[in-house]
Amino acid sequence: MKKLFLTIILCSYLFANSQSTFTSANYASGNYSIPMSSVSTILSSDNFDTTGANVTWDYSNLGSDANTSRYTVTPAASGYQATYIAQCILGGGGFTCLTKWNGLTNVGVVDLDSLDAFVFTLFDVMTMAKNANNRLIGNIKGLKIIDSTGISIPIVAEYSSPDTILKFPFTYQDSGSSFGAWGLDLSSIGQNIQYKVTYDRKWKVEGWGTLITPYQTHNNVLKVKTTLDQVDSVVFFSTPLGLPRKIIEYTWYDATFGLPVMKAEGLEAVGLTTINSVLYYDTRVAGINEEKEDADLTIYPNPVTETLNITSKVNTKMSYEIIDIEGKTVVQKSTKQSIEVAHLAAGIYFVKSTNEENNNIQVLKFIKQ
Repeated sequence: MKKLFLTIILCSYLFANSQSTFTSANYASGNYSIPMSSVSTILSSDNFDTTGANVTWDYSNLGSDANTSRYTVTPAASGYQATYIAQCILGGGGFTCLTKWNGLTNVGVVDLDSLDAFVFTLFDVMTMAKNANNRLIGNIKGLKIIDSTGISIPIVAEYSSPDTILKFPFTYQDSGSSFGAWGLDLSSIGQNIQYKVTYDRKWKVEGWGTLITPYQTHNNVLKVKTTLDQVDSVVFFSTPLGLPRKIIEYTWYDATFGLPVMKAEGLEAVGLTTINSVLYYDTRVAGINEEKEDADLTIYPNPVTETLNITSKVNTKMSYEIIDIEGKTVVQKSTKQSIEVAHLAAGIYFVKSTNEENNNIQVLKFIKQ
């Protein structure tokens, strides 16, 4: 009986201590990027609802529609700091605006490439957050809108109700909730539109175990389910429109990575959840996310303020162009291996190299400060 009791105690101890814990120090900071594959087709046969302890989530048969990345940036490199400060000064903030910005954010977290907001589309959607006191709190939303002339205009919205996205440290069966609200009044840029987002956030660490994706196995992950009861509302030329929806996010955290190594997102209706997009860590993706020591193309410094230098190991004449995060070429093709970027706005850009046969060799990401 004594041996049995000791065995039970030992097993309980090993079980409790085999689970992963994700802390605020594990979460990404500064300029951090993780290469991902995205898939949005043939997801109905995959089960993303499995919960529990010591689970194996096998998604090795997931397809891949495109290569992408998820990343964080420093607040100064987000492309929204100057806009926030200018807006703050116009609102009477004066010399305190930079201090206020620094107090509200120490990391910029990419949300979406684009957001359909009824009568207009927002691009380069980013949450400027504060990771402090064991909480990740969303305080400012950064977005871009294309005006009637085709020019991309950065806009910012300070949360009227800051959103506690996560509490650290978290492990299996931990949970939390918060309320978030932010909105935009686009009359200042000639658009008679007011847009507002409000939501109740609930999250729970509903599983831990092993995650298998097509190109990687993560042996000790935490699965977090987040539910957003969200209402998107817009007033367009005095006509109010509203869309309530329940957004479901499943995210898998590996403590050796600063961002989730997999994310499945969809909508819940009448008690049924339909997943419509999945992102997962893809070890094949190199170039736009990270530089390898044996890469044909390297760039420095990164981040950069004035001159971006390019080193190529390819024994042929190369040309280079710089592309912004929306896919627009902002510096035309050049054969020079030193490119002036001082005139570019702070933010994320890509260098694309092409050989004489017009074949793309490599694409690398850099931060313009």
